[in-house]
Amino acid sequence: MFYSYPYKALSFPIQCVWLKLNGSWPVSESSRPWKRQSFLATAYIVWAWYVVASVGITISFQTTFLLNHLSDIIITTENCCTTFMGILNFVRLLHLRLNQSKFRQLIENFSYEIWIPDSSKNSVAAECRRRMATFTIMTSLLSCLIIMYCVLPLVEIFFGPAFDAQNKPFPYKMIFPYDAQSSSIRYVLTYVFTSYAGICVVTTLFAEDTIFGFFITYTCGQFQLLHQRIAGLFRGSNADLAETIQLERLKRIVEKHNNIINFAKRLEDFFNPILLANLMISSVLICMVGFQIITGRNMFIGDYVKFIIYISSALSQLYVLCENGDALIKQSTLTAQILYECQWEGSDRIESDSPAPTSKRIRNHISFMILCSQQPVRITAFKFSTLSLQSFTAILSTSISYFTLLRSVYFDDGKKQD
Repeated sequence: MFYSYPYKALSFPIQCVWLKLNGSWPVSESSRPWKRQSFLATAYIVWAWYVVASVGITISFQTTFLLNHLSDIIITTENCCTTFMGILNFVRLLHLRLNQSKFRQLIENFSYEIWIPDSSKNSVAAECRRRMATFTIMTSLLSCLIIMYCVLPLVEIFFGPAFDAQNKPFPYKMIFPYDAQSSSIRYVLTYVFTSYAGICVVTTLFAEDTIFGFFITYTCGQFQLLHQRIAGLFRGSNADLAETIQLERLKRIVEKHNNIINFAKRLEDFFNPILLANLMISSVLICMVGFQIITGRNMFIGDYVKFIIYISSALSQLYVLCENGDALIKQSTLTAQILYECQWEGSDRIESDSPAPTSKRIRNHISFMILCSQQPVRITAFKFSTLSLQSFTAILSTSISYFTLLRSVYFDDGKKQD
């Protein structure tokens, strides 16, 4: 039923299982919905739209609560943390659901052109695996976050002080169009429904970021392999066949370089909307979570820990994405330097009693490649911002500015009330 990528040895990170569970993984082209032989595919698509709908409905409950408490800055900022994260991942789920063919094509291109099998006799594959460990840390933080949101209200019910039976807590602050407290069954069903929607939100966040980082990490690995091929461009060529061999090697290098650049462009084209929404919301989220930590008074210790984990996961998620984008820029621009240092001027052949310099034709090809390689390969958010460490610092600077403004407004209101 699921799309089976051509290269069977390709192994995606374990986090990507959640994309399948949430209905975001593409089904095979042969599995057409509403056909008898593809009942499972049809059921899977229905489940996928249920997940999207459940997240959207939960966000509407949160938004209703938010609009009813805009006058209270503490409650507003607390609710914005969960509401904005929900909106961000609602956009992600919808984007993945509506672009299944593009996602399938991206996976196919990756398996053919970018994937580096673990069996390959080089250190690049091992380095790529090591770099993916950072996504495990991000996944752990986000998993702890959603567990705390879902479990803390239950701890409050069973182990906390006496509470109003008509005001039992939910994972997030929400207002429902019905009385969710009227019976135990209605309360439990509402709690499970909204909790699972939150689980879908968080798991989609770390699963999609992981596969995005997976694609970028192995694209950087392909640049490293390309650099190794460039370094050996003029090695072991016979004097009579030197130009023919060099031109053939150069042709294969150019083709591989173009394939890597084209894949990076397809990657950017697919993830553009998600990255734009992520960068726009991240600065607001970091600001509001930080504001909750600083200004929270008489806060339950579990809530305090929850917000500490929240800001840690938000910062790690943003940093990991920007760091991977920065690594891609560095590896792509390094190609020009490797080309310049590949001994195209013929110095190695002079030392080996082969004084013939590199032909003018080859030098022209290399010069053109150096010129093209000076343009970095980068991932942008609809061209508004480039995914890099510079963008990471800019977002943090914006968050601090928002935080300073929010804090001054809060304390000014406090002085007026006094």
